[in-house]
Amino acid sequence: MGPEGFKLLAALFYLAGAILALAGLRWASAREGPWPHVLLGLGLTVHSVSIGVHCARSETHFFTSLHESLWLFSWALAIGYLVALLGWGMRSLGTLLLPLCVALLVVSMLSKEPGKAPPAGLASHPLFSVHVLSAILGYGLFLTACAVSLLYLLEQRLLKRKVFNALFRALPSLEKMERAETLCAWIGFVLFTVAVGTGATMAKSSGQTAWYFEPMVISTWITWLVFLFLVVGRASGRLAGRATARTILIGGALVVCTFLLRHPFREEHKTTGRAPEPAPAALLLNPAEGAP
Repeated sequence: MGPEGFKLLAALFYLAGAILALAGLRWASAREGPWPHVLLGLGLTVHSVSIGVHCARSETHFFTSLHESLWLFSWALAIGYLVALLGWGMRSLGTLLLPLCVALLVVSMLSKEPGKAPPAGLASHPLFSVHVLSAILGYGLFLTACAVSLLYLLEQRLLKRKVFNALFRALPSLEKMERAETLCAWIGFVLFTVAVGTGATMAKSSGQTAWYFEPMVISTWITWLVFLFLVVGRASGRLAGRATARTILIGGALVVCTFLLRHPFREEHKTTGRAPEPAPAALLLNPAEGAP
């Protein structure tokens, strides 16, 4: 089986898990048993195999194209959900993250633009794999924290309106969600910091002097500052509850903004039909600029 076949199989496992998670919002019996863990584990395993097979068979496995970027991004989201599921048993979180994983994989399968190797031998740089893995996993944990924050705000709204329906009973406690969103954001921030540092080091070693003026790099630093504010605020006790959730959502929006600023979405890519040569600066906090 080729990588596309494994990718399709992973999407089917995620879809089954999403359906089960949605059913669990209404029926308590759907929230019982090991099936959410089994389906996610199978999906993530097949997903990882699809990436591995692609890297082994393709000469352009640098994940610089749109379909490769979304492929890797959905993998990071699945890992983030696995962390929340194993750490806090948040099965209801699958209603947000698993449909997103499926959507990203479907779009990835519809887009076939090949990726291009980074310039100046950066793919062989000793920090390259560390940069890519830390960046993509940081993004995945940030967006996992965003999904938890959405459920947190939803449960607070239901409590305020005194609505204690099946949806309310399916959600974890506010305390558990606050711990989950904070820890996911903190771990994501550590990984994000590693990615920023390694990306900056590689960009500097490439000889470029104006890399920090690129919009994506500026968005990256703003994202880092938002999560730094979150970490300091939580550690000092000045940030809690709704303020924490809203700060995480702002950071998540910046993560998406950074992704949209990548070169596959730029005008020259659409007009020429080819991906432009990625500048060394584009490596900074770009989880799709190379293969693990």
